[in-house]
Amino acid sequence: MSMRHTTAESLAPTDGIRDYLAVQERKSLLRFLTCGSVDDGKSTLIGRLLSDTKQIFEDQLAALERDSRKHGTTGDDVDFALLV
Repeated sequence: MSMRHTTAESLAPTDGIRDYLAVQERKSLLRFLTCGSVDDGKSTLIGRLLSDTKQIFEDQLAALERDSRKHGTTGDDVDFALLV
């Protein structure tokens, strides 16, 4: 699978950003990048996004709840960082 990179110059001759956004709306895959230092919450953010969008299977959620009780750092709450 090759990646196609978009530059500002490649958008200029067409209707630009509108065309680009129209293409992006039809995509079914979202690539997400997080940056930050240790303990900034990167894994927690990704885990929370997966949870909020219902992308965690029931068996994964059960394992996460079990692991959160054993290894988690959020007290009684689910530790979403353990998903990643």
